[in-house]
Amino acid sequence: MTLDQQLQPTGATRPESERFDAYYGRLFGWSVQWRGQGLFLVLENGLCAVTLPKLTATPVLQRLAATGCQGPALTLPTQHGARAALLAETDGLVPPRGTLPKDVELLDCGALVPLPIGPRPTGVAVEWLTAPDPRQRWLPSLGAVLAALRPRR
Repeated sequence: MTLDQQLQPTGATRPESERFDAYYGRLFGWSVQWRGQGLFLVLENGLCAVTLPKLTATPVLQRLAATGCQGPALTLPTQHGARAALLAETDGLVPPRGTLPKDVELLDCGALVPLPIGPRPTGVAVEWLTAPDPRQRWLPSLGAVLAALRPRR
């Protein structure tokens, strides 16, 4: 049994918080924090998330996959509709907010992103669009994600 199979958050007998801390924290090396009943990814140490409307995320995810740069992506329900959050590594690059497309937001240092913690009703809970892969724990660079936002002509 591999480490990722041992730490899978579903079906284990350990307390829920310990299972998810182990899965997201120890397996992927992410800083996580519990707030009430929710688990959040703490964006620090170069980890960031690019958010955009979920309706426009599919071509971006396809362009990232075509270049071998696909990483974890979440659906986040918001008051203004579902948004996709693509996790990335900043590599020291944090562009000014004004240079991003108007419907794109960059979450970085200190921001919290909710993480899925088991089965929840579809459409009202955080879900993985592209789940993190224990065999490929690196994240795409922020530059790659930003480049995928704008198709080449």
